[in-house]
Amino acid sequence: MLTPVEAGLARIGTPGVCGVTVRGRLDTDALARAVDLLCSWHPVLAGRITATADGLRLTAAPNHSPGPREVTGDACDLDAPFTLDEPLLRVTVAHRPDGTHLLAFAVHHAVSDGMSALTAMSRLWQTYTALVTGGRPTPPPADAGLPRSTEELLADRYPPHDTDAWLARQVAAAAGQPAPVQLPVSTALAGRGSPHGAHLHSTELTGADVVRLYRRAREENTTPAALMCALVMLAARARLAPEPGPLPLALGCTVDLRSRLVPPIPRHRMVQASSLVPVTAPVDTSDTLGAVARTVAGRLASALAGASAERQLMVASRMLSGAASLPFTAMLSNLAICPLRLSPPPDTAVSRLFAYAPPPGPGPTLFITRTRETMGLHLATPRSWFDDAQAAGLAQALTGRLAMALVPHMSRDPAGPTPARRRRAKEIP
Repeated sequence: MLTPVEAGLARIGTPGVCGVTVRGRLDTDALARAVDLLCSWHPVLAGRITATADGLRLTAAPNHSPGPREVTGDACDLDAPFTLDEPLLRVTVAHRPDGTHLLAFAVHHAVSDGMSALTAMSRLWQTYTALVTGGRPTPPPADAGLPRSTEELLADRYPPHDTDAWLARQVAAAAGQPAPVQLPVSTALAGRGSPHGAHLHSTELTGADVVRLYRRAREENTTPAALMCALVMLAARARLAPEPGPLPLALGCTVDLRSRLVPPIPRHRMVQASSLVPVTAPVDTSDTLGAVARTVAGRLASALAGASAERQLMVASRMLSGAASLPFTAMLSNLAICPLRLSPPPDTAVSRLFAYAPPPGPGPTLFITRTRETMGLHLATPRSWFDDAQAAGLAQALTGRLAMALVPHMSRDPAGPTPARRRRAKEIP
């Protein structure tokens, strides 16, 4: 049976989507064999979620690997929600007029997270390359049957009486405090728009830009992750009331729980092991990037020290029952802690990695990815709440803040060039 959090995610049907642009030869028959092998190593990918009299159940479906589907042009339904009784993996190959291909990988969020999806995509490329070059595919370490959920692994350490008491303390602490401000949504949509999908705006940073970003974090006496959180909060503040004055903003920060469990969850295991920790801070239009970043870093460290991420997961099913009431101005998912290593064959090149999941409520989410050469920032703004202009305006505010963050300090590098970024915007319904 699915746990409460898994069942909540299953009812929403949110997919975690990642993909790349492929140039050169793409052998779809070999790709289909690679998908078959991937599903044999991770039986959950070929599983189904079905409704029973006792609730939702995850069942294995051996020998029912979902082969890749091929379409012409840009695929328009990559982030369509999963329904019950369908495979938990969708692989799409979109053949474009310019001769390139979009290879997209969507996994049900009830059984995976961004880390799992990216790791599986890396394994898929390793397997595909081995098949087309005559090598032997290397399977991940074997797991017996379907993996145990993260909730089950945490249940002994955080039983219901513990999480109920923790939640009561959180509610009491928030009493009397101003509610976090949310970004204005489209009055024509307001949750009644397209039932799925996100406006996706991506910015790709070069290796030199990444170096500047890390240097800026050191100069501000903070971490790169906190710096990115501050960029999101300042961009959101810019889209709110232009009048000066602090507004309470809440950023939902994704925390990977794999390394926080004892024993840790292996990275190759396909499981939903992420949690959201709210970080609230008053943000003014005049606040500096470093000041906001240091506030975020301190409050996030305090929350992690108090095991808020673990307890937040245990009560997450209550939040999923009302997506519109998620108490976040925006969210951030840092997938860069798991740099993706793609290994295509010699006659194939891959680029423009993206990864995201459509947010379940009116909270735009920034997803950060990393490869050996680049870092990607992918802003997913839910279509059911925001129109095209609102999504583009927030993306512009974010890239503007990013550009300012990457400009070298003139006192240290008077001849320093402005950062050269390769920007791209992708719209996926």
